[in-house]
Amino acid sequence: MPQIVLRGNSPLFGADLRQLGHVFFPGEEIAVFVPAADEPGGPTAEGTEWHADVSATPSDEDGLHWTVTVAARGPEGAAHEARGSLDRGPDESPRTWDHRLRRMAKGLLVDALGALRGFRPGWGILTGVRPTKFVHQMLDAGLPDPAQELMREHRLAPDKASLVTGVARLQRPYLNQDPRAISLYIGIPFCPSICSFCSFSIYPILEHKGQVPVFLEALGREMEIIGGAIEELGLRVQTIYFGGGTPTSPKDEDFAWMLQKAAATILKGQQPEEYTVEGGRPETFTRAKLDAMAAHGVHRVSVNPQTTVQATLMHLGRIHTVEKFYRAYDLVRNHPKGFTVNADIIIGLPGEGPDEVTHTLQDMQRLAPDNLTVHTLAIKRGSKLHQAEGEAADALRAMTYDEAEMLIRQAAATAREMGQHPYYLYRQKFMVGSMENVGYSLPGKESIYNIQMMEERQTVIGLGGGATSKWYKPLGGHHGWLLKAPDNPNDPSAYVARVEELAHRRVEQLRLLYEPHIIERTE
Repeated sequence: MPQIVLRGNSPLFGADLRQLGHVFFPGEEIAVFVPAADEPGGPTAEGTEWHADVSATPSDEDGLHWTVTVAARGPEGAAHEARGSLDRGPDESPRTWDHRLRRMAKGLLVDALGALRGFRPGWGILTGVRPTKFVHQMLDAGLPDPAQELMREHRLAPDKASLVTGVARLQRPYLNQDPRAISLYIGIPFCPSICSFCSFSIYPILEHKGQVPVFLEALGREMEIIGGAIEELGLRVQTIYFGGGTPTSPKDEDFAWMLQKAAATILKGQQPEEYTVEGGRPETFTRAKLDAMAAHGVHRVSVNPQTTVQATLMHLGRIHTVEKFYRAYDLVRNHPKGFTVNADIIIGLPGEGPDEVTHTLQDMQRLAPDNLTVHTLAIKRGSKLHQAEGEAADALRAMTYDEAEMLIRQAAATAREMGQHPYYLYRQKFMVGSMENVGYSLPGKESIYNIQMMEERQTVIGLGGGATSKWYKPLGGHHGWLLKAPDNPNDPSAYVARVEELAHRRVEQLRLLYEPHIIERTE
């Protein structure tokens, strides 16, 4: 019998019980029971260490007045009950009613388990990836103070409500500026090695070097097809982002060829506001690559150590040393082009505690990148860390909620001391401490691509291995229609085999989105 049992009297509560269960009991085995139909089911509280029951029942014959109750029990007989009432509008749609019922149940579950566990998750009942999108919806609806709504209805802690509201307000001027503006993402699915926390389908470049030439040839064909559509439809490329993988993994001449091909096809005659290369791995940087970036108008470069503790780097499977990171960072920072420099770090890496994170933050403050992105470790299902027996659960349990919260605050303070402010954030499932990832930036150095990609209010065309495209069609005001197109294959061989088929399919979809603009301009 599992020692943590969460039950609901409706299938409506199943997913919420699982998600919030992992917030309160990270890395632990949790049993969730909801009835398949209307029959009660699941075990009783006997023999379990933690138990919570969520029930929603009508208190009148018409089903317009409901009572929602969460009864929770912990070790040694500790118990807490939270109760609320909800009225259903006579004309309220089933979808809206279910949403309100779930929201109340989640809030009461946070109240009950929070009292017994001795902590309340800073993000309250919000478990989605993009909490800023929720705030943008509130601002679109004219809500004057989303932070108060977040604290009251969604149980956010004041600092989290202030953070996400502040980030959304900062982003507003970047959104919905030009209906014909798009962003481009180019995925290069090769890396020097595979990190233990990485869940992407990445291919070590030394083991797959024979696939690189045919992959690049296919990428060139895709650029030609998509570039023709961009020109035909009169689209404006606002941002372009080379990611992966590690786009700086190929040889210097191959890397320069990619940038030249992009200039001649997808960027033909255009000067994007922002051009980013996520170099990431320090061992892949050379002066020749940086010169090629400068020659083709790259503005932003990421050099990502994740940590500056050597023992951790070795444990993660990264093949660079801390010294190589320092040298790569100096190479980028001192280049005559004057690139905007980003550095990524991760809080909660296996084997690291407050001392190690503090060491990395001190290094970041000394180096003073223009952007500092602070991630919290997420145990992703496709990663080596998740697959290693017991390591995923151990990593989630290793750092307490209070430690993770303290280090997140310390990172924020470090960014402030560097003159940076938070400008984008997102969350992931199975994060250490159920925290967040935050991008900090000097004023005026914000990544427009990061904002557009995260808030999903602009079309993003994905090219290359594993790339995702998102189609956005404005519908007036701040409303829009979003659709994710099929991903490109991760596997280089599969990508090469299907590249033209998938590229032509995306062109057809782009025409459906943007041909009305051509008609309007020619009338």
